[in-house]
This record gives sequence, C-alpha cells and structure tokens, in this order.
Amino acid sequence: MVGKAHVWMAGLLAVVVSGCYTPDWANIDQAMSRHKLRALEKRFEQFNGTYQIGIPDALSINVPDHPDLSGTYEVRPDGNITFTLLGDLYVEGLTPMQLSELLARRLERFIKKVEVYTTVTGTYSKQIYVFDRTRQSGHSLTFSGDMSTLDVLAAHGGWSRQVRSAKIRLVRDNPEKPEIYRIRGDRLVRGDMTSNVLLKENDMLYLPAHLGAEITYVIDAFTAPFRSIVQGATEVGESPYAIQRGRYEHEERKDYDD
Repeated sequence: MVGKAHVWMAGLLAVVVSGCYTPDWANIDQAMSRHKLRALEKRFEQFNGTYQIGIPDALSINVPDHPDLSGTYEVRPDGNITFTLLGDLYVEGLTPMQLSELLARRLERFIKKVEVYTTVTGTYSKQIYVFDRTRQSGHSLTFSGDMSTLDVLAAHGGWSRQVRSAKIRLVRDNPEKPEIYRIRGDRLVRGDMTSNVLLKENDMLYLPAHLGAEITYVIDAFTAPFRSIVQGATEVGESPYAIQRGRYEHEERKDYDD
C-alpha cells in the first residue's frame, strides 16, 4: 500500500509540475495580424508575392485575349504543369507572380506583348496543425494563406471547458529558435483581438488542459486496469444467472410446444 501511495503521489506531482509549466512566450506584437497586414499592403499582392506553389496546388492561369491558353492546372507529383505551346514547366517553389513572369517570357516567342495572371485557387500543399489535450487528438488543416488563430480555432470546433484557454500556444518553427506565442482565447471571446494573429505554414496550435482535467486524466489512467478487472468479474458473476435463465426459457418453450 505504501508503494502504491508513493506512485500516486509521484503521478499527481508530475501533473502539478506540468500544469504549472510556463513557456518562454514570444512577443505577440511581433506576429502579423490581419489588420496590420492589410494596413501595409493589399492581401492579394502580399499572397501572390510570397506564397510558394507546391504539390498538389490548383492554379488558374489567365492570358487575356487568348482563351486557348487560359485554364486551370494542378501541380503534378513531379512539380510540373503542362502548358500549351510550352510543354512541361517546373513550377514548385515559385510564387504566382514569378510563374506569371516566367510564362510571359516564354510566350513572347509566339505572342507579342503578352500578359499572364496566375492565381492559386487551391492551396493543398500547405498545412497547419491543431492538438487538443482535452480531446487527446490532433489533426491538420489546409493552409489557405490567409488564416488567423480565430479561423483555425473555429474550424477546430472551439474548445471545451477543460481547456486552459488563457494559455493556448502558437508554436512556430524557426531555424534559429522555435517561437512560442501565447494566444489568449479567453480574451478573444470577449472581443480582444490582440491574439488573433495570422498563421504561417506549418504553425501549430496547442490547447492545454486545466490542472483539474490533468489530474482527472492521471486518475483515470491509474484506475483503468482496476475497472477492467471489476468489469470482467461482474461479467463472470452474471454468467451463471444468464445460463440458468436461458435454460428456463428453453424448457418453457418446450412445454408450450408439447
């Protein structure tokens, strides 16, 4: 009993320590909000100048006055698209603006003063991730290039009462040092949009659980084997009665048939 008590105390202590863990928060003001982005420049220009085309993105290429050259394209697994007059073109890693410029230069051999406009209509190559401690699950969402923390949390289905919404983490991969931003979900629902920042490709949102929920998880994990034993014993205890009842019903049906 003393050994089991020590195990329980160690488990609860680990939960308390993990629940009190405070990351080294990055300055949330350094993350770009949708309002700030649109104040700097138009979203369309920003997206088409920075977004890198990937596999299997869908593209819409428009060549004015040349409908035979305009159309929709899907980036193949080899990173190419097949374009009329030009054949295969490797487009993976290019921005929409760079692809437009490349097509215009190549088409000048056939058409004078040609203009090309490329739009990404399906951003299927980029992902962002959501992990929810209370649901003990994680999933990915297709990154559209213009998604905020509120957009992703809404797509996730919000959060339960067990989530510690005041300390939602936005983890951003940085080659030098991972960035961890504190997302104040509790303030978002009250109208404070300070934490409603724009996300980037491969960003991860982590929804931690309250300390009380963490303790519940530990207790549930410790008691699971005992619950299985009790359930098994209950089923065994009920078996003789079930057998006797089956025999009685069989004999009753037999008497009725006779």
